[in-house]
Amino acid sequence: MSKNALFHASAWTATAFAAVAAATSAAAQTADPANGALSEIVVTAQKRSESAQNVPIAINSIGIKQLSASGITTSTELKELSPALNFNTNLGGFGQPRIRGIGTNATGPGIENPVATYVDGVYIGASTGAIFSLQDVQQIDVLKGPQGTLFGRNATGGVIQVTSLAPSDDFHGSMQAYYGNYQSWGGSGYLTGGLAQGLSASLAGVYNTQGKGFGKNLFTGNDVQKGTNFAFRGKLRYTSDDGNSIITASGDYSSNIATDPTFRLYQGLTILGTTMPGGPYDIYTQHDPQLRVHQGGGSVNITHDFADVELVNIAAWRKSRLFTAFDPDETPVNLLNFSEVQVDEQFTNELQLVSRGKKRFNWVLGGFLMWSDGKYDPIQTQGPLLCGFACTNQIVTQTVDQSLHSYAAFAQGTYAIGPSTNVTVGLRYTSDHRKMNEGQVITTIPFSGTNTVVTPAAQAAAKTFPKLTWRLSLDHRFSDSIMGYASYNRGFKSGSFQPDSFPIQVLLPETVDAFEAGFKADLFDHKVRLNVSGFYYNYRNIQANQIIQGVLYVYDAPGSINYGLDADLVARITPNLIFNAGVAALHARYKSGFNTPFWSVPIPNAFSNANPFFTALGGNSVIQCVPGTNYNGTVFAPCDASHNRLQNTPELVLNSSVDYTIHIGAGTVNLNGIVYYNGGYFDDPQNRLRQPAYTLLDANITWRPRGDAFFIKAWGKNLSNTFYTLQQNALDTGDSRGAAPPRTYGLTIGTKF
Repeated sequence: MSKNALFHASAWTATAFAAVAAATSAAAQTADPANGALSEIVVTAQKRSESAQNVPIAINSIGIKQLSASGITTSTELKELSPALNFNTNLGGFGQPRIRGIGTNATGPGIENPVATYVDGVYIGASTGAIFSLQDVQQIDVLKGPQGTLFGRNATGGVIQVTSLAPSDDFHGSMQAYYGNYQSWGGSGYLTGGLAQGLSASLAGVYNTQGKGFGKNLFTGNDVQKGTNFAFRGKLRYTSDDGNSIITASGDYSSNIATDPTFRLYQGLTILGTTMPGGPYDIYTQHDPQLRVHQGGGSVNITHDFADVELVNIAAWRKSRLFTAFDPDETPVNLLNFSEVQVDEQFTNELQLVSRGKKRFNWVLGGFLMWSDGKYDPIQTQGPLLCGFACTNQIVTQTVDQSLHSYAAFAQGTYAIGPSTNVTVGLRYTSDHRKMNEGQVITTIPFSGTNTVVTPAAQAAAKTFPKLTWRLSLDHRFSDSIMGYASYNRGFKSGSFQPDSFPIQVLLPETVDAFEAGFKADLFDHKVRLNVSGFYYNYRNIQANQIIQGVLYVYDAPGSINYGLDADLVARITPNLIFNAGVAALHARYKSGFNTPFWSVPIPNAFSNANPFFTALGGNSVIQCVPGTNYNGTVFAPCDASHNRLQNTPELVLNSSVDYTIHIGAGTVNLNGIVYYNGGYFDDPQNRLRQPAYTLLDANITWRPRGDAFFIKAWGKNLSNTFYTLQQNALDTGDSRGAAPPRTYGLTIGTKF
């Protein structure tokens, strides 16, 4: 996206306010919600319940009906409904959402994502928590742009805000079961009802298993990329007799066991110079990959209405454990093996005071505290490749413990300076205190003689990262149907310690100054909803990363400039036909002076990878990165990545969906289809590992014989069988990629009662 294109887009955004308002003001005044109008969407993006069309923030809201009709069942699929959101995974178990180019590819204790995930008001710091099933979700709101005031630290790119179904006094529930290709089957259920006066409960669960893998390990003969997962959530809700106090206790647990991650070299030539057999989903390694992720937690939400002020306190505890082991050298020979155990635990408490009612001045006051502890318990890399084949085996074992104590206070107020104009000002002060302790043991097993064990002195460090963030916005309602806004936001991702460094390295805080202007319009008797925003980001101190001999290194990059335009359209063409479309256009480039310390550089063949670092390039000389070509082998050397494209950031994303209901006799048939286009991106700042542009097509046909009591759904995902990746790695053992699921399809039967 060129600068001229941005200027034209900005001009169009500004002039469109008046033009659209003039064309539709009369129609808006006669809008009739009963006449096929779009439903109002209520969000809590400003810690109070408001119409999304009145909030001066770019928001994608996805409700329970849209999720059900579209067949979206996990958080990793949300990008198909929200084009500004890109979602990758790392090692199969770490979720890595990215909004408008802001996110991270890094993992490890103390490494948090700058896109914050909240479930029922609870912040989830561990990136394992960004992957979850959507079995009892009422609504998902994707807040685009920094939310550094009300959502605070690590909301630099935005927020994924999930609201699950609340328990009800009325007894009801639902159940469904499915069967699909690759011998996949499972089901989910939801049950809620009253237990006593003022006390209600709910229970939701989901179970999925896949008996046949997308590929095979052709050395062991076993299927890979298959597994079993389940999750449940239970809630108790107490409401006082006067209705002024509500206490909700919630608990959840999930488990995912899979033969992942599976990585395959791009050109199929291994470090031994041999050719990899099989197809794009197959591997040929010494042992099958393993992934086991277990996580859960509990929360208590206390809300009390003091007439003019609402008090909310949310206390929560969470813990997760991830184990993964795989063979990164992509051969059946013991050259290099990797395993990791990461344990994350956190406690959070947020207190809010929120003004109630429609007043000229509305405000929010609050405080937030968080304790977390992340550990490698341990992380281990082993193989003769580590010693340059000068030994039988070398084992590097590292233990890491990084803790956090975070405190924050925030305030935001909105003042009506006229009947149609509001100004919003918010401030948040955050203090993050981190401690890091790590130890390392290097065991070398020679060809003959005694093992050598080296245990360097344990490392310890502590540092405090304070930061003031803010929000300033102005919104004006041009008519009942048109609202325009402009805002300036400061976002902040906390600094931390690099978890894989020895000795310990400090990672500076990331900050972003975001300027945005947009409008929200309900047109043609509220049958068409069009929201458009343009933005400019100055993004500083990006925590970049690189994998070297199976170990992830994270370090500071100067930053980037991101600017672009996104738009969302919803149209109820007839009472039974709804059309959705979205576009996200983004230009995101690293700033000048980005001399990466260790970026992979292509060399002629993979066998040369056994050479020590920098040999092929003559020491520490800095070269220009060469974008756009994938190679078998790599060595590592300093590289100038100035003005390269940001990692995992497509320049253009488009999506569209159609939902059409046909009445047939006493029943209905619902047709739903999604087309998602991703313009492609680079997985590394060096811009060598490119995911080409790809298109996904999903479709669902649902038959209900009468009402909503029973349904049968035929569904398909990635019907065009498009090959694309979940993760790509520039490794010293060769460039590799992990494949996303191919075409899947099946049948679901469900009932409500």
